[in-house]
Amino acid sequence: MQVVDASRDEAQLAVRLYNDPAETRSFEAFVVHMHLAWLYLLHGEFTRDDVDFRYWRWQGRARRLDRVDGEPKRWDLATCVRHRWPDDKDPVRANLTFFIRLRNKIEHRYARQQEALTAAVGGQSQALLLNYLKRSLRANSGPGLHLRRGCAFRCSSAVSPPKASERCGGCGHNCRSRCAPS
Repeated sequence: MQVVDASRDEAQLAVRLYNDPAETRSFEAFVVHMHLAWLYLLHGEFTRDDVDFRYWRWQGRARRLDRVDGEPKRWDLATCVRHRWPDDKDPVRANLTFFIRLRNKIEHRYARQQEALTAAVGGQSQALLLNYLKRSLRANSGPGLHLRRGCAFRCSSAVSPPKASERCGGCGHNCRSRCAPS
């Protein structure tokens, strides 16, 4: 199923960006791409389980599909999560809800303190990825859903100090912009 392959590709991209020390907005990219990975994974599960995950509206007495650019509008991740985990105390739901809110903030404003944010929610990031792996393995064991390629991830949630060779010549710290020597 193409949507499952797209989900895995998004998760792998998220981890590659997260682990790339040269990527200045790596944590933001991780959050956005993991959001897409979860959305595609749940849409794949709903397709497999014959769950209608499209938005409908009433027009008089007729029920009509909501459409965006001619295509049926499908559930957003928050709606998918509420449907899949009805118990709002479920830890997977709580973790996903946290990252949905974080992604909404990231989408509307640039996080200047990315390293501090990454360090503060590193454990939550690791849980998001591990929950995804566990869910994708379970989901992919059913008929019609499988991983065509391997799904191995290595994600470090710790912020490590820069090597001496990566430090700025101007101030001696890990400056992305490389200060001019004074």
